[in-house]
Amino acid sequence: MNLEDMELFVNLAKQGSFTKAADFTGIPKSTISRRITNLEKQLGVQLLARTTRSLSLTEVGTNYLQGCEDLIDQAKQLEQNTQQQNDQPSGTLSIFIPNTLLRVFWPVVTEMINQYPELKFEAYSSEGRQEEQTSNRYDIMFHVDEPKDSSLIARRIAEVKYDYYASPTYIAKNGLLQKPSDVQNHHIIFNSASQAPSHSWCFEYQGELISQPISPFFSVQNPELGLDLCLQDKGIALVPHMLSKKHYQQGRLVKAYAHPQQLSGNIYAIYHSRKFLPAKVSVFIEKIQQFWEKNNN
Repeated sequence: MNLEDMELFVNLAKQGSFTKAADFTGIPKSTISRRITNLEKQLGVQLLARTTRSLSLTEVGTNYLQGCEDLIDQAKQLEQNTQQQNDQPSGTLSIFIPNTLLRVFWPVVTEMINQYPELKFEAYSSEGRQEEQTSNRYDIMFHVDEPKDSSLIARRIAEVKYDYYASPTYIAKNGLLQKPSDVQNHHIIFNSASQAPSHSWCFEYQGELISQPISPFFSVQNPELGLDLCLQDKGIALVPHMLSKKHYQQGRLVKAYAHPQQLSGNIYAIYHSRKFLPAKVSVFIEKIQQFWEKNNN
């Protein structure tokens, strides 16, 4: 089925002659005649009754004309609806996002729902590692690591800063980490979802970045659970500033490492194609970035 040939047939039928149809469409008469003849051959019917002076529709041609007009109208409506969806967020936005990030970004979800009443959300949330989720199809996936699947697009949307924290009570009893190897003498709370599975921590020490093996006392898959264990005096955890900031300012947490350092990672928005990115995806990502910049500077 060639929609362009069908539209050409409609124009020819409405204009009533090859000459007028050529003037209307800008297509040579010979080309129109050849394409209409080929269309009749494909359909196995005669659409037009031709004489040297006149052009008229056959009964089959009249019925076909009505069907063509309906189909062309539907195609144009579909094109218009699709373009509108790309201009204005609508439909269903399906995202995979770790529980912690979903809670952090929830004000953005609420803003989107209020601003775009035609938009619905499907949020799939866990703390599993990114490579465990790529078999499922989502509009966007949010993770703290880049995709292992090279067919996916990873867009860095935020930088996350970290530090090692513990409660004042724990530090008063066990002391600060003075050097990386001191981790052997402490209870280590390890987040297996967002940290390297090799069970090591990085420290800036004497001008070098040291990768220090650790033996976790607690292993969790949720940074908020690790934070709770810190607040309960259970040990030392690597906690993002977005979770530790309030407790640190209130004195409920202290930095567990004696030396200043800059530890950071990235949050990525992961999706399937750079082309024809729907508005529901692009607008959501932009709002996430704006929210992060406003609340983490």
